[in-house]
Amino acid sequence: MKANVRAWLAELLTIRDTPEAQARGLAVGWFFGVSAFWGLQIALAVGVCYLVRGNKVIGALMTLVSNPFTTVPLYSLCYLVGRLLVGDAGAPLDFANLQSWEALWAAGPAFLLAILVGTTAVGLVGAVVLYFTSARLLAALGRWHARRQPPAPPPG
Repeated sequence: MKANVRAWLAELLTIRDTPEAQARGLAVGWFFGVSAFWGLQIALAVGVCYLVRGNKVIGALMTLVSNPFTTVPLYSLCYLVGRLLVGDAGAPLDFANLQSWEALWAAGPAFLLAILVGTTAVGLVGAVVLYFTSARLLAALGRWHARRQPPAPPPG
C-alpha cells in the first residue's frame, strides 16, 4: 500500500509536458500566487491552467510564491506599486497594524484598491516575463537533456 502511494505521488509529480505548457503553468501560478484572492489561489490557478493548457501541477505549486516567509515583502511591494498606479498621495499604510481581516477592511477602500491594482500589475508583469524566459529556458534544457541521453541500443 505504502509503495503504491509513493509510486502514485512520483507519477503525479513527474512533469512530462511541453516547455510551453510548463511555462504557461509557471506564469498562471505566479499570477494567482501574487493575487489578492487569498484562499482561492490554487483552485484559480489550476482552473486557468486547464483553460490555457498549462501544466496544472506546476501552476498549483507556483502559487506557493506567497507563503509565510514572502507575504510581507511581496504584498508590501504590490501595495506600493498599486499606490503608484492609483495615484494615492496620502500617508502609506502601516503594515504593523494589520493583524486581522477586520483591520484590513478598516484600512478602507483606498488600501483595498491599491492592493488589488498592485497585485494585478505585479502578477501580470511577472507572468509575462516568467512565461517568455521560462519557455526559452525550458526548451533549451530539454534540448540539452536530449543530447546527454545515451543512444538507444539497436533492436533485436
